[in-house]
Amino acid sequence: TSQVIEFSVEFPKEEIAERLQVKVTTPIYKIIRLRLIDDKPYVLEHTYMPCDLAPGLNEEVLKKSVYGFLLDQLGLKFAGSYRHITAEKPDTYDKDYLDCDECDPILQVEQVVYLENGRPIEYSRSRNRFDTRGYSLLDVKNN
Repeated sequence: TSQVIEFSVEFPKEEIAERLQVKVTTPIYKIIRLRLIDDKPYVLEHTYMPCDLAPGLNEEVLKKSVYGFLLDQLGLKFAGSYRHITAEKPDTYDKDYLDCDECDPILQVEQVVYLENGRPIEYSRSRNRFDTRGYSLLDVKNN
């Protein structure tokens, strides 16, 4: 399940505007969601999306599947994403919502998702409890 912690429209800070390739005067959605499995905290998502690319996005959608909404309702097609994975110390949100101690490491996945036309639709930072999430990567080389 998903618990919506924050859902608002704002103007992006410089770093977020750069990641989304928009101006700082472009309205964006700011979304903070806690993802739960069996009522236990799993991942805390901080997501930013340009409002013009996701008209009609609302809290009901956020409690379900944002990607389902973007694909099925808006007909958007994704080209791919860029991900950067790091280990971080927990911040206030992590301690409050992921039930982390001061010394628990956090696996952060920073991501930009691109549409087929090359425009970024999402910039997000997923904050994962160290004991609930891992990644396996496969490097395929074409000759």
